[in-house]
Amino acid sequence: MTHPSSATPPAAPVPILRSVLAAYAFLISHWQRALIAAAPYTLAYAAQLVLMQAIGGATGNPVLAMGMFLLSLVTVVASLALSAACLRMAVLGDYSGWHSLKAGADEGRIFIVSLLVAALTLLVFIMAFMFWAVVLGSIAAGAMSRAGIDPEAEGLELVDAMAYLGAADWVVAGVVGLAAAALLVWLSARLALALPATIANRKIMVLSAWSLSGGNAARIAAALLLTGLPLLVLELGLYELICAMLGFRPLYLAVPVGSEQINAPALAAAEEYLRWNGLMAFINVPVFSGLYAYIYRNRTAVAAAGDRTV
Repeated sequence: MTHPSSATPPAAPVPILRSVLAAYAFLISHWQRALIAAAPYTLAYAAQLVLMQAIGGATGNPVLAMGMFLLSLVTVVASLALSAACLRMAVLGDYSGWHSLKAGADEGRIFIVSLLVAALTLLVFIMAFMFWAVVLGSIAAGAMSRAGIDPEAEGLELVDAMAYLGAADWVVAGVVGLAAAALLVWLSARLALALPATIANRKIMVLSAWSLSGGNAARIAAALLLTGLPLLVLELGLYELICAMLGFRPLYLAVPVGSEQINAPALAAAEEYLRWNGLMAFINVPVFSGLYAYIYRNRTAVAAAGDRTV
């Protein structure tokens, strides 16, 4: 038996670049399996997008609305099957099922874990956004007071009040916003191993997988960003190239906002890119499955080494 002080080894750092390379290596070595496994999801999602374009603003048609609802259900089920298949291949080397696709307990667990992770992330996002909005409102009120304007008497909205912000005010608001974004990135890093842990242990693991990322949240976050950002840039660049070749934007839909239903171009563009990102699941899902699996194996290997020293 080792000395008690050495029973638990220091947490080995997650290798950032090797994790990123492992993510893309998994895609390269499994692209055919991933492409076939993604076919049901891709077809269902593409049909959903086509129907969405056909509906446009005609949301009152019950037949089209029911068709959209059914396609949405099929898309969700197919996406769960794709995620579970890629994680099984990456974490366990399990290729069973129809082209690695199954409809069983793994998919159900992935669904529950995804909901729990999304709920935690959404809760933290709402809290962070509300805090940032309160800070921004206080800064805007102070800026208007310095300008000799009573915001309550004038009845100005926050958007109007922001016109009075100076450079220092924007710096403070930006720092608070970046801190809120950093909190969300940190939370995503701490929860990143919930999916591979759930697949590996055949049971739901969210908070119980929290300790696996202990001491490595910053490195896992860096691996997530270095994996996702270049992929996002390439995919958006490909979409813009396709749009240029077609002469129109096939996934664009106007987003009317406000009482006058005026189109919001920025919001419409964001939703357009999200639709394209959804179509790229046959690349994105295996890449991140490979990343999660590599980091999970790295962390569990460290834990196993600690157990052997006892």
